[in-house]
Amino acid sequence: MSDETPNPRYFTKEGESVQVVYNLRDATPYFDLGYEEVDEAAYLASLPAPANVSTVEGD
Repeated sequence: MSDETPNPRYFTKEGESVQVVYNLRDATPYFDLGYEEVDEAAYLASLPAPANVSTVEGD
């Protein structure tokens, strides 16, 4: 067994959340279900910016 962390693969489908899959050898089932693979940078760039949340100590 390898000590390396597997690279996640990101799949998206319009109207659904992103599926993050590890140890995937064959993406065919995702493509057959209409998912599109996106790279990690594109996925992270698509996330909304975090809102300015005040902490309890800072109130």
